Amino acid sequence: MCGIAGLVSKAGPLPERGAIDVMLHAERHRGPDDTGAFHTPHLALGMVRLSILDLHSPNLCPLVYTRPGAAAPTHVLTYNGEIYNYVELREELSAHGHVFSTTSDSEVLLHAWLAWGEACLERFNGMFAFALADLERDVLFLARDVAGEKPLYWTETSDAFLFASEIKALLTQVPLPEINSTDEFQAFEYMTGEDTLFAGIYALRPGHKLTLRGLRGELRGRRLAEYWNVADQLQDVDPARAVDQLDELLQDAIKLRLRADVPLGLYLSGGIDSSLIAAIARPQIGFSIHFPYGAKYDELHYARLVAAAVGCEHVVVSPTREDFERHLDDVLYHLDMPVGSFSAFPLYMLARAAREHVKIVLSGEGVDELFSGYTRYLLPWHDQLTYKQDALRNYHGLLDFYYGKPLDRFARLLNRGAVSDDVVKSVVAPHFQVFSDLRHAMGYTDFKLMLVTLLHMEDRAAAAFGLENRAPFLDKRLIAFAFSIPGDFKIRALVTKWIVKEVARRHLPSEVLERKDKQGLIAPINVWMNFRGRRGEFDRDGYNKLCMQRWLELFFQEQRFRAQA
Repeated sequence: MCGIAGLVSKAGPLPERGAIDVMLHAERHRGPDDTGAFHTPHLALGMVRLSILDLHSPNLCPLVYTRPGAAAPTHVLTYNGEIYNYVELREELSAHGHVFSTTSDSEVLLHAWLAWGEACLERFNGMFAFALADLERDVLFLARDVAGEKPLYWTETSDAFLFASEIKALLTQVPLPEINSTDEFQAFEYMTGEDTLFAGIYALRPGHKLTLRGLRGELRGRRLAEYWNVADQLQDVDPARAVDQLDELLQDAIKLRLRADVPLGLYLSGGIDSSLIAAIARPQIGFSIHFPYGAKYDELHYARLVAAAVGCEHVVVSPTREDFERHLDDVLYHLDMPVGSFSAFPLYMLARAAREHVKIVLSGEGVDELFSGYTRYLLPWHDQLTYKQDALRNYHGLLDFYYGKPLDRFARLLNRGAVSDDVVKSVVAPHFQVFSDLRHAMGYTDFKLMLVTLLHMEDRAAAAFGLENRAPFLDKRLIAFAFSIPGDFKIRALVTKWIVKEVARRHLPSEVLERKDKQGLIAPINVWMNFRGRRGEFDRDGYNKLCMQRWLELFFQEQRFRAQA
């Protein structure tokens, strides 16, 4: 976990050398161990570092490299994340003559660029957002990992192009933008794609790269492109070996994510996903949330079972209404944008407790999107099973009229606002229509749209306390595998994430496997605040209105950020 930032002049020298320091100060929580910057008259790059690998080598923040024979630095890397297969890549690069002076993955990333250029992205198995200035080629190259685990935002003024890990860093340098509250935000309760709630500030989307040319005061435009999409990574999977293959892939993904020079723990919910990781990783410590409001909110019994089974220390966090009221502003400040989810607060409280013990936490994020774990998927799928009935074989048109087509039904399910379903369909359709199997279509849509927001919450909660989060199920090999298997391996006989549960049978106690009351990470905020809404006890209308009100007060007071400048 680190924070990166940078400015590139469009014409002439940068007006203020200290601007990069102000941006980094706004991100200092992300990297409390080190800070540094690199300057030319027309370029400023900086980062704050959380030391995870190679705790002692200098010159990693940022990494400045001078090619042998050159009179001045030729490459500068600002980097947030981890390249988990850096050991194997370093061996390959060493065999081709590359010489390393550190044991860091940062140096491997830079030498991968020297060896393969932009094609280095194809070789990385990791989570990352980085900006690399190739001063020889007069290029600034930015890239973000395939799932969006690490954030990267950019904007531009009449004078400069700017980027940062968090929006608040950009706000120290630009006039306060207008609010970009779209119908899309009203429908989903989060922003999808590259737009943010701040007009003119954009997210670099997962699996995308951005290239700028002209770092000597003559910026000559930018080129944005997608470099990885799971739809292009599909493979043949032998159904007879699919369960074994998932088990092997998951074990290797976890093994890679245990590489670290600092203590590591696990978020343990008591559900199958985190429990499976616990059984394979065998962490020394696990962290669980506890809300004593019945089974709808509390999974502590199962978390304790798993902690005992793997023999790890178990830390239980029990947030209260007073904690929620005390920390809501902090949660929203770190998020940068409000998100329609009850999970942001418990994630913040988990991270706060975890950082007292470890620097890294593993989590089960991504399983539900990849392997059809969401219970709501059963609603469209149950309707779809009707189409398979022999008596209705010739009545599919009538069924479409009665139920609506699959896209119509899924869009209606996702629409949480008072906007037309057509708004949702326009956003969902490009992703939903990539796969013909409904189970893949729903999961791929959520992978492209909703998962990025869940990862946003997890990243910001961890970053608030200088903690790194790692998600083994988001190994890009597992992502490709998940969309290559038959849909029947995801939902079978109305059993969600069927193949994951088959793997779990090999590792977990039966009581955890057979439970029927699994819930997401939900805080009892409606109970505490006496909120009510049209979607029942988990309706988020009251919570969302509260968050929007507090966000407006926090962010749209320009002096808050200009004061940092």
